[in-house]
Amino acid sequence: RSDLLHYTLLYFTVLESINILHAIFSYYSLLPLSPLLQWYPEMAYNNSHGIQVISETEYDAMKEVVPKCTALIHECNSGNSAIDSFACQSAFLLCNVGLTSPYQATGLNPYDIREQCKVPPLCYDFSFVTSFMNSDSTKKALGINSKSRKWESCNMGINLKFHVDWMKDFSHYIADLINDGIPALIYAGDVDFICNYLGNQAWTYNLQWSGGDDFRAVTPHDWNGVGMARTHDSGVFTFLQVYDAGHMVPSDQPKVALDMITTFVSGQSF
Repeated sequence: RSDLLHYTLLYFTVLESINILHAIFSYYSLLPLSPLLQWYPEMAYNNSHGIQVISETEYDAMKEVVPKCTALIHECNSGNSAIDSFACQSAFLLCNVGLTSPYQATGLNPYDIREQCKVPPLCYDFSFVTSFMNSDSTKKALGINSKSRKWESCNMGINLKFHVDWMKDFSHYIADLINDGIPALIYAGDVDFICNYLGNQAWTYNLQWSGGDDFRAVTPHDWNGVGMARTHDSGVFTFLQVYDAGHMVPSDQPKVALDMITTFVSGQSF
């Protein structure tokens, strides 16, 4: 099932390459928040599909939150003092309330702006994945102790333990990888709100690394009529906007996802 493929691609590594699903930012403490969060108002009001999911008044209110949110994020990343940690927690609250709550209030799926959230809280039916992961045959194949906890698609208790880290910038680790010549592919479906293509496009564009200037000089180009790609000439760093796909790219566009992964792991150019 393509939904299960979504999980297997979360941190998909093959030999000396890395693929990061959607370049998911704060919720898994990986990538820079400021460039991503400032694009939430645009994704909700000025996205590529012309879908305005909030009113102009709500859009203006979200825009007003951005500089305050960004300032707290910068303070959060300035050090490891108690004040910095407080800034991290403050940023978590302010940014989430000001920049994601207006969207959540619409009842729409944060992973696909085209549809309602059908199965709260994650909006998708992951029961078949849960059944598969918790089956005795799967546990046996994976060598999992029968006394272990049940597998969950999202454990909020564990999620909240990373609270303070949500606003930390870990993008320098990506820079380290590509500086060492390890290819990285960052992709995002263009109807995903929570990890939207606008923000991912922004942070990849602004990432500071040895080939950054050359990467920024590249003009994005159409990829097989199903996406828009910006690729460094060496092929070491690529950002791909996948058309008509939400957070679950393999589910929404299974053939495109397969072609994308095949292109990446075989070392072909986008």
